[in-house]
Amino acid sequence: MPELPEVETIRRELRPEIINKRIIGCRVLRKDIIGYPNADRFCKGVINETIIDVQRRAKYLIVRLTSDKSLIFHLRLSGRIFVLNNQKGLKLNGERVIRFEDGGDEEVRFVRLILELEGRSLIFSEPRALGRVYLLKNGERPGCLSGFFKLGYEPISPEFDFNYFKERLKNRKAMIKSILLDQSICAGVGNIYSDEALFHSNIRPTRRASSLKTEEVFKLLIALKDVINKGIEEFGTTVSDYKRTNGRTGNFQNFLYVYGREGKLCKVCGSKIVLKKIGNRATRYCPKCQR
Repeated sequence: MPELPEVETIRRELRPEIINKRIIGCRVLRKDIIGYPNADRFCKGVINETIIDVQRRAKYLIVRLTSDKSLIFHLRLSGRIFVLNNQKGLKLNGERVIRFEDGGDEEVRFVRLILELEGRSLIFSEPRALGRVYLLKNGERPGCLSGFFKLGYEPISPEFDFNYFKERLKNRKAMIKSILLDQSICAGVGNIYSDEALFHSNIRPTRRASSLKTEEVFKLLIALKDVINKGIEEFGTTVSDYKRTNGRTGNFQNFLYVYGREGKLCKVCGSKIVLKKIGNRATRYCPKCQR
């Protein structure tokens, strides 16, 4: 968390706010938040660069700069990005809290990086300090970003079709839930949307991937695309830390059938939703609806 729909929501909201803005200042409040190069070189490398586009790849947010450079944000579990108008009294308190001075009393805590733009600031906060920001020149492939360069297709991409999906599941003994979380196969999918897709396709997450019949593979493919597109339409899922760039929550949590509902009754059959660990990842499913 955040997964593909949450990062796509951030991208869509962030782009019109920062496109064509020049970076005039950089403050790193926690140096280990910079994954590449180091904090000093990072700041020197972004100053006077202009933002020319905001893109997304799976769970990564990509901010394209002039001089053939890119900022890559990996939000991990709890990273958040905000844009604040400098004219509204931006204040840094202590080094970790930014206060909105526009009549409200809201605070952004655990601020790790501030990029000062023309007229506004881009804020990266991360309570757990697990998220990372990278500055790359075109052609650079640092080892710390190896996972980024090994990403497979995203379920909502045209390339992620029945033949691609079926081929990736063939002869695989791993549980289907683990396959869905494999970023080299299903880029951008995490716990929320894998659990929901498996529910809507009536497939138990503990089944071996190779055991799925042709019609089940097709049903799961459609369910994956549907839940991710619905997640984007509803601005993502807020069940913990995720918030949009304007501080509002997503809406997809109102449409969840199994994720976060362990012990509650299934909305379809009335059975209790089960919580089980698969590969150290919490998984929820309905023991009756999913076979």
